[in-house]
Amino acid sequence: MKQLVLIILAACTYSLTYGQSKGNAAENLSKQPIFFIDSVQVDQSEMQKYNSNQIASVTIVKDSTYLHIYGNTPGSVYIETKSFSRKRFINYFRSKSIEFKQLLDSLENDNSFQYILNGKVLAKNYEGNLAAIDDKIFRSLTIIDKKELTSKYENTSKDFGILIASDVPENLYDGKNKF
Repeated sequence: MKQLVLIILAACTYSLTYGQSKGNAAENLSKQPIFFIDSVQVDQSEMQKYNSNQIASVTIVKDSTYLHIYGNTPGSVYIETKSFSRKRFINYFRSKSIEFKQLLDSLENDNSFQYILNGKVLAKNYEGNLAAIDDKIFRSLTIIDKKELTSKYENTSKDFGILIASDVPENLYDGKNKF
């Protein structure tokens, strides 16, 4: 697993260092991207502490606005862990649905929830997809009970279905959002 994290790190560094349109490769080689894990700036060495199964999303930013803010770097790499993504989407859904908030508060966690995004049952590695939902694409959230969950989605392992309706992000295929 650590090998995959190191491969991601190497690919990101290579992309940011050599993928520049201006300057030469020798000059860019000495520059390193800035890394963020869960919105906290970290050293490259911090990446080695994470297994690939802990990562929900990786975003590479190489735009002039960012470079103006952070100075002479080839860009930045934003990594979001599954636990951080989970907190983000749970807080977002709590703010969008009083029923979701009340149910979550009464149960203290979402272990008995089956998330269903645009009709698709989410089985695993879905945290980045749900965390990518924002006010631009969110449409609705509906809670169904176990009986309806079982009859419509053939799921008997969870007690509640969380039906989330959203638009597909405009920049989905630009590599900027998971979905």
